[in-house]
Amino acid sequence: MTRDATTWLLYAQIAAYGYFLYGFGPLVPLLREEQHTSRFVASLHGTAFSVAMLLCAPLFPRLVARFGRGRTLWGAIGSVAVGSLALALAHGTVQTLGATLLTAFCGCLTLTAIWPSLSDHHGAAGPAAISEANAAMSGMGLLAPLVTAALVDAGFGWRPGIALTAVLVLAVVLLGRVLRTPLPEGPSPAAEPAPPVRPAPGGEPAPGGSLPLFLAALGVIVAVAGVEMCLTQWQSDYLQGHAGVSPAGATAAGSALVVGIFVGRLFGARFTLRFAAPVVLIGSLGVSAVGFALFWASTVPAVAVTGLVLCGLGMALQFPMAIVLVLSTATNGVDAASSRMGYASGTAFGAAPMLLAALSDRINPSVGYLLVPLLLVLAAVLAALIHRARKPAPAPVPAPATTPELQP
Repeated sequence: MTRDATTWLLYAQIAAYGYFLYGFGPLVPLLREEQHTSRFVASLHGTAFSVAMLLCAPLFPRLVARFGRGRTLWGAIGSVAVGSLALALAHGTVQTLGATLLTAFCGCLTLTAIWPSLSDHHGAAGPAAISEANAAMSGMGLLAPLVTAALVDAGFGWRPGIALTAVLVLAVVLLGRVLRTPLPEGPSPAAEPAPPVRPAPGGEPAPGGSLPLFLAALGVIVAVAGVEMCLTQWQSDYLQGHAGVSPAGATAAGSALVVGIFVGRLFGARFTLRFAAPVVLIGSLGVSAVGFALFWASTVPAVAVTGLVLCGLGMALQFPMAIVLVLSTATNGVDAASSRMGYASGTAFGAAPMLLAALSDRINPSVGYLLVPLLLVLAAVLAALIHRARKPAPAPVPAPATTPELQP
């Protein structure tokens, strides 16, 4: 895979939003304490991400058709800076929800434009580029929980940390002006043809236009997005209540999850060039299952944090491989498929953390967190079905040649 100026610019854009995305999850318990609300009310901030994705899904193809991917992407990432500053200045629940909705909507537009851009720009190496882009996002996300925890511990609160998003976006804008490289525009969604049939990693055929496989791939998006949102949004709350970690320590421990994600995405890209996406996905789900068992069961902080690292290692390739499955089974072009991922991930982002919070409030957090292994199993089953359906049929064995019997 060749990484040119366009690749690095796309990586920088997704990294800037990654700081906000991964830094926001540990803020939810802090917002709950500051605003004196229940877990369910605090989880509405996760619902704001869901609503933003559902709004983004139908609007993205129209924006691309009118302005192109490049202008849509620059407008979206610039608006992320505005939204993050609004959140840093907000105080009441309604204000923080509104600022979260704005930033999440613009961030969703950013991601939805980047996935097909990388896929078009890198062709057969698209899965590796998408995995590396996610590594850039999670790598920058390593800083957010640590910065927030340091500021909270020093008495400054969480607001300066989230406002740093605007500074990172400004740096990306300056990088774009320096590089002066055009972004992949792609065809308009109305005229975009179905993706061609071409071999996928591992020699597996990737049949475009298969609606059942496309729906199954969207189901994988729902499952893995639900796992990621549950762990990023509520892991610090669970560490405080189950393992007795302090609020600042639990916020900083959010970096353990992101460390695993970053390392997995950084070194996992090579697996995507050698094995089929469903195979990589199923393996990563198994790693997450082992890590979750340690995190969920242990009351020793060090063991629980180790489990979070393993969860992150598994999660690293789950969403990138789910994206690959959606794009490779698209029935109406990659831009339309990328926008439909917004419906799937938006549903998961809203429903999963709210369901976990409701179960935690009504029963206890240990029971609520059992939602995570259920989602891991669902993703594994769907990935196995896709892998089985995409396996090439065995070639028929030719009948052995026969020699006619000699007649006496």
